[in-house]
Parts: sequence; C-alpha cells; structure tokens
Amino acid sequence: MTLKGDLNAALPTGFHANVRYVRSRPKACEPLFSALPGERPEKTRVANHFLAVSITPDTVTSTRPRTSSRQSRDVISFAIEVSVYTTQALTTIFVSKVDSTAHTSKVKPSPVKATVTTLLQWLADKELRRHPQRKVVISLFARAQAQYLFPGSADSKSKHVLDDRQLIKWWARVLDPIMPTSGCSRLQYQGYLTVPGFAKNELRSFMPAPPISSPDTAPRWRPEHPLMELARTRSLPEHAPPRCLLPRFEDDPKARYMTDLDDEIGVAQNAEVTISPSKRKSGRWNSVRSLDQFWEMMAFRQECSSGRAVGFLWLVISPKGGYEQGTSGSQNDSQMTIFDSQETTYSQDSMPPTSYSQPTSKAATQQDGSPKKRRRKPLTGRIIPRQPRLKKAEASSLSSSSIQDGEGLVVSKDSYDKVIHTLLQLDFANLDISVKSTAKWIKEVIGIAGCGDFSFAVEGTATAALPTTASHVNGGAVNDLGSTIRKKRKATDAAGPEAKQEDVPAVNILSTSMVRKKPKATAS
Repeated sequence: MTLKGDLNAALPTGFHANVRYVRSRPKACEPLFSALPGERPEKTRVANHFLAVSITPDTVTSTRPRTSSRQSRDVISFAIEVSVYTTQALTTIFVSKVDSTAHTSKVKPSPVKATVTTLLQWLADKELRRHPQRKVVISLFARAQAQYLFPGSADSKSKHVLDDRQLIKWWARVLDPIMPTSGCSRLQYQGYLTVPGFAKNELRSFMPAPPISSPDTAPRWRPEHPLMELARTRSLPEHAPPRCLLPRFEDDPKARYMTDLDDEIGVAQNAEVTISPSKRKSGRWNSVRSLDQFWEMMAFRQECSSGRAVGFLWLVISPKGGYEQGTSGSQNDSQMTIFDSQETTYSQDSMPPTSYSQPTSKAATQQDGSPKKRRRKPLTGRIIPRQPRLKKAEASSLSSSSIQDGEGLVVSKDSYDKVIHTLLQLDFANLDISVKSTAKWIKEVIGIAGCGDFSFAVEGTATAALPTTASHVNGGAVNDLGSTIRKKRKATDAAGPEAKQEDVPAVNILSTSMVRKKPKATAS
C-alpha cells in the first residue's frame, strides 16, 4: 500500500488537498544513547521526513466548489516533521514537530489527526518490512506552544491551540489507532506514557479508552516508560548508568537536563575537568542515581514546573520471538545496515555470515601473527573525466511516478535543512500572507531539489464513525447502567390521559355543616 492510498483511506470524505513530502537520505549522525564507559557508541543513521498538506482557501471559508480562478491559490494547512534513527537493534521514529496554520478544514474525522496517524503507521510498517526482526519505537514529547513550524500563525485568532493537558490526550489518541484492535500473531504493540510530576493513577486520565472490539485484556497503555525494555534490546546490563539508558533528541527537555548532569562529572563537551578520573570513568551522575529519580527531578525543571505539563509518549512495536542483540554476542558489531534512498544495501564488512565463512575473532588472527596487509595495485587504463555537477540544484533520485505514489522527494541532508530553514523564515499571520508564503516555499524547494512540482493530490474516502470505545480505561472496568436503570414514572404518566382529576385546592377547607362550635357558658 502506498502512502497516497493510505491517506485517501484515512482522510474524511470530501476532503481534497495537495500533499508535499520531502525526505532526506540516511546519514550517519550522533548516537541517540550514550555509550557505556570504555565502549564505542552505537553506529546511528538518521533520515528526516517532512510532510505538508495544503488546501485551497475556498475549503476553509465555505463549502462551495472551488472556482477555476482560485485553483492556483494553495495555502499550507498543517505539517509534520519526523526523524527516523536506525541502529543495529532498534529503529526509533521520533516525532519532532506537528503544527497547523489558521487555515484548517473543520470536517470530521480531523484531517490533522488522520494524516499524522497514517504517516507514522506507514513509516513503522515500512521499517518492519525492511527489518522484520527489529524493534520499532515511536517516540515523542508533548509540550504545548502557540506555534512550532509556521511563524506568525499564533497571531491569528482562528488558530486552534491546545493547552498542555489537551495536547497530551490528543497525542495519545493519535498513537492509539496504530495498535490493532484484533490480536496480531507477528507483532506486539504497547503504549507508554509518563508526565513528570504526576502520579501513575493520575496518568490514566490522559489515556484513551480501548475499543470495544479489542479482545485483549492486557492494558494498551501503561503509566510508565519503556527505557529498561529498550536497554535489554540493546544488550545493556541492568546496572548500566542512567545516562546510557536515556535517548537525546533534538530540542528535548530531558536532553538539556542530561547535559547539565553531565557537567557534574565532567563528561560533557567543553566541560571543565574538575572531577576525579574515577568518577568520569564510572559514567554515573552525582545527584541522580536511577531512572526513577531522574523523572522525579524532571518535575522540578523549568519546562515541567512552570504550570504546564510535558508528556513523554512511546509506542513500542516488538516482533514476537524477534531478534535480541544480547543473544548474538559481538559478532553483530559488524552488521550495521546501510540504507540508500532506494533499497537496503550492505557494506563488504557487514554481509551476513554464510555457512562456509570462517570466524574472524582476535584470537584467530593472532595465531599466524599480525594480519596481512592488502597491497594496492597501481591504477592503469584510460582516465575518464567526471561530468560537472551543479551545486545549486539536486535532482531527486525518485521518478515522478514514485513521487505521485507518495514516496516523497529525496534530497540530501544539507538540502533538507535548507528546506526547513526556508519555511521557518516565512510568515503565516493571515490568509493572504500565508498564500504568498506557501508559493514562495514551494518555489524555493523546487530550486533546491532541481525538480518540478513534487505534490500529489489526495481525496478522502473515510466516513465519520461513531465512537467505539469501551467505558473502561486500561483494564479498569466501569459499569455503565445507563441503559438498565428504570426511572419511576410520574403520576400523570401512570394514570394516562383519561385519569384526570378535578383541580383540588392545596388547603382543605371544611364546610359550615362540619364545623361544631363549642357552646358558650351561661351565667347562673
């Protein structure tokens, strides 16, 4: 199934839009997790994804059909930015930003929610098809702000901005449909949610109710974090320092706190060496000794204690009976997968071992002495000059048909950064300015990528369904007696229309014949 087909099936009926999808080629990056003391960091690659959905202004202000004179007026309605980090044993899909302008459609189901859910599920399914035995984690943190991607959009009064609690609940409802309602024989889904400063029983109010059709009795959401489970997937010991268990994302509030804690032991960059070498080698913080203590201290950080809640959400997708790094030893250190824009390729050192391959351990190489060095042969033959390449534009490696199917416009990491930087320099304060900014951004992307129009049209076919959630949250059943309570009928309803009685005054008045006066005493 293509991304375009998935969007058509998820978006509401009658919703028409143009989708522009830009992604970067996978490139080596800084590791998400800090390495254990004395060990090398994990090889990590990242690919960035940006998807923008634009509509015509007519669909915002009225329900009339679009006229030909305004078909060229395109305005960005909302966008999402995602980063996919790949290591040997784990794929992390990190939701960086989701933002909307003031020009969004009011149809149901919500196009923003449907698009974000569809894109995340499509990326997760793509990674699972590529690596069936690798665990996939969708991670994000919900922090309420007026604007993320569209400068000036917060100045518009018609923009719908969620507060902190509403945003956390919204993200939980976005991730929840990714988990299937029926049991999956191959994959296991589990959602996690934690909010610094909130108790576990308080976190259940943020979690969506499970669907009625779900046969699973296990809770779909847990009020905790999956970091220890991910550490076992990465074959880390349980006594590993907390700094090696926490990922560091871009613009992450917990990553900034981790940097401050690293300064205490002198392991951060540009930190003064004032700590003894023994403490630096242990890799343990002085003030925070465990993960539970880390989350407790996060509640006192300015970003989490300024009256607004910050939610951290995970959705872990685990293949049943899948590959665990800890069971394969150090042989898998040379099996780092290298991706290009089209397919999965392997380097010469990372080819899977065959039945006739010999082990290449250090003990085997030391039996015959030092390994033999490969001799370089002198180059011979005719020198073929390379064709000059334009540095300004970069043609996409995908054909126009692939772009129309939703595979996206593939650019380099530097070009992708220019695409995002261009968007952040524009203005989306009102409709006219937003239309001009949208046209300018599209023109700049075409110039950066050296291609033509990279949009594809979507037309929703989904219908608004009635809520199918059970009246219990994560296993805690609530008896709903609304349909079984029998109310006491009123007297007028029980007697019927023919049992009307004459109006009787509220105070009983006795007639004169019923009144007996006391006789007066006569004088003797």
